[in-house]
Amino acid sequence: MTREELPKRYFEYVKKDFPKCDLLIVMGTSLQVHPFASLIEKVASGTPRLLINRERVGEYPYGGFDFSSSGSADIFFHGDCDVGCQQLAKLLKWESDLERLVGDGKARLNQRDASGARL
Repeated sequence: MTREELPKRYFEYVKKDFPKCDLLIVMGTSLQVHPFASLIEKVASGTPRLLINRERVGEYPYGGFDFSSSGSADIFFHGDCDVGCQQLAKLLKWESDLERLVGDGKARLNQRDASGARL
C-alpha cells in the first residue's frame, strides 16, 4: 500500500492519537510494510510497547523496538497472537471479557456463514 492510497484521515489520526498512546500493542506482523511499520516510533518516548509475535521484528537499529537494554519499555512475547492475548487478558483479569468477545465474534461468523451474507 502506498501513501497515496491511504485516506487523509489516516495521517491526521496518526499525528493526533499516537502521541497520546499509553500502551502500544503490536501483534502478528513482519513490520515490513510502510507506513505501518513506522507506527511503532510514533508513540512518546518511554511508552510501553508490547510485541506479540512468532518472531522478533522491528528491532533497533533497524526499527524502534529495543528488547535488550535495561530500562527499555519494550516487551516481546514469543508465540501465537491468540496465546499472547489470552495471557495478557489473564494478567489483567479480563479473561471473561475476552471469552465473551471471542464468543460473540464466532457467533457473528457462524451467522454470516449460514446466511451467506457479509456482516
